[in-house]
Amino acid sequence: MLIAQPALAQGIGQRQDIDAVFVTAAAQGTATAPSVEEARAALERVPGGIGFVEDRVFEDDFTQSIGDALSLTPGVFADTSAQRESRISIRGSGLNSSFERRGITVLRDGVPISRASGATEFQEVDPLTIRYLEVFKGANGLRFGAASLGGAVNVVSPTGRTARDPISARIEGGSFSTLRGNVSLAGSNEDLDYYVGLTGLRTNGFRDHSDVRSFYGHGNLGWRINDTVETRFYLTALSDNFELAGSLRLADALANPRAAGRPVQIGPFFPGGPVTVLDPGPVADDWDRNLDVYRIANLTSVDLGGATLEIGGWYAKRKLDHAITRFAGIIAQDEDEVGTSARVTGEFELFGGQSRWVVGGSYAFGTNDARTYVNDFGARGPLRTQADQDSSMLIVFGELDLSIVGGLRAVIGGQYARAVRDVEAQVNAVSGRGVYDQFNPRFGLIADIGESTQVYGNVSRSFEPPSLADLTSGGAAPFAPLVPQKATTYEIGTRGQLGPFAWDISVYRADVANEFLDVAINNGASSVTSNGDKTIHQGVELGVDVFIARETLEARGQALRLSTAYTLNDFHFDGDAAYGDNRLPGVPRHMVVTEIRFDQKDRFYLSANLRWAPEGTWADYANTERAPGYEIVGLTAGVSLTDGITLFGSIENLFNVRYISNVGTVANQSRERAAIYTPGQGRAFYVGLKAGF
Repeated sequence: MLIAQPALAQGIGQRQDIDAVFVTAAAQGTATAPSVEEARAALERVPGGIGFVEDRVFEDDFTQSIGDALSLTPGVFADTSAQRESRISIRGSGLNSSFERRGITVLRDGVPISRASGATEFQEVDPLTIRYLEVFKGANGLRFGAASLGGAVNVVSPTGRTARDPISARIEGGSFSTLRGNVSLAGSNEDLDYYVGLTGLRTNGFRDHSDVRSFYGHGNLGWRINDTVETRFYLTALSDNFELAGSLRLADALANPRAAGRPVQIGPFFPGGPVTVLDPGPVADDWDRNLDVYRIANLTSVDLGGATLEIGGWYAKRKLDHAITRFAGIIAQDEDEVGTSARVTGEFELFGGQSRWVVGGSYAFGTNDARTYVNDFGARGPLRTQADQDSSMLIVFGELDLSIVGGLRAVIGGQYARAVRDVEAQVNAVSGRGVYDQFNPRFGLIADIGESTQVYGNVSRSFEPPSLADLTSGGAAPFAPLVPQKATTYEIGTRGQLGPFAWDISVYRADVANEFLDVAINNGASSVTSNGDKTIHQGVELGVDVFIARETLEARGQALRLSTAYTLNDFHFDGDAAYGDNRLPGVPRHMVVTEIRFDQKDRFYLSANLRWAPEGTWADYANTERAPGYEIVGLTAGVSLTDGITLFGSIENLFNVRYISNVGTVANQSRERAAIYTPGQGRAFYVGLKAGF
């Protein structure tokens, strides 16, 4: 048996695919769908924090979101605020956003799926239709035009040439009456290739009133028109329907984590006194979130000889029916978005080395018919508000990757972004308009030390305009006078491998101005956004992979790998008039995620994982209450029954630890005592069968 050395780009702090140790046939990439090897090679040229995760890393866990898939990538924090609704934060991006997440640009195959309005619905990506994920932290996402604090995540789809199997099927089920099925087909000939994946999910959920009924489909069709032109069409359809259990006070969340939120009431102020019910709660008012998305996109690559042109375009239709509190009512939105993007890349020789350049841009425009209705015990009552919400996003960027001497390279680039947000009131709403723009430069250095080690550093400026959700509180509040969030970030780090060790270490500091601060209102059921003054985001992102007893085990066709990701999130105010130097709420200060896995090639595997937060997150800007820390252990295992058929299973939260998954922040919890805590899921068992032919 031949054994391969793990590639440098695997040592970036997430679980390595065992195929990196045991040689396997590599899938062939194309101009519109780079192979795993091509993607890793491109990442090695980035002078800053990155991440790379293949599908084998997470496919045998009960992974429901891209946040779950990135759990072992340092610097990435993901939690669950509701069934099917995740919050993903990179370096404190969207630190306490309550819905329609911000701060990260998400792309599918290089084409943006983050909306022109500034928000991203992470459930629009099904993990079972992913070939691999690329993570570009902070301004390292400039190659896709991203310049937000969190950076960019590029989701790369399987194609008829890169899918692992031409035909695959899986069925899995377990706790809370959960059942999920997936089928996919892939194929190719000399000029055409295709991939189609379908996933259905139903579960009653861990908590009361948290049922999920979801169906997802994604497909793409590639056509090599000639030797220089390739085009690929993408189609995504999603129907995601889930109940909302609401938030609880801290004591209630830890005492009875499966309970739905309680009704909001005033009184009694004395025994036997009157009680006023402000909101009957998530069960009586049937809180839910029903989202339908239909999206078609195209990416065309043209070889120009000395350069390559990529042209993208997309149209998306999004319908939302979202019943929540009596205060916010039922949010109904009907949104259409169109967009286009272009990128030209080329190479040239400088000082005896190969240099690269890229210029590009994108433009997206969305229009949204936004309405709210009275929530009458889950049914639509009278129309309360209506507004036409338009948004656009223009991005122009360029980057030079210059070979200087030996293994030293300089990366110089910049981005110009201009966002427009328009709200035109129709019924009981407030009109408003915001135009936000900025130029964002970037400079970095990266040096190769020997054959397997790199050191790097960079300085960059980030820019984030407010989203429509920030400006209108989802339609529940008047247009807010927000200004863009800006930051200057400094970063140094190293990545590489030495024998059985692979690592990625980044240290960064971001001086942030006008940070978006979300404050929960109406007992935590809604939120409003304001700008802070000065805040600091700084931290350490450490990822280490170790192959234990490597040579001995390889001789037996075995591997034992220990992977650990440690993240320090040191986020705080900087001399704020109200909060001084208090910690920012939203994520734990320290987070450790580790996994140990044993593989017997082509036979079975066993793994155990630990998610440890020594300290819980603060719940308020005044730092008066915080969630407790926690340690969660999970197990996974799989066995090959026959060639191409695998039985697998997992246990989540093995010791049934009660913990807080998500916090909706308030100004001062000691005064407000709001219900802002989402309990984490308890012990759960899942088992599945998958087949690939």
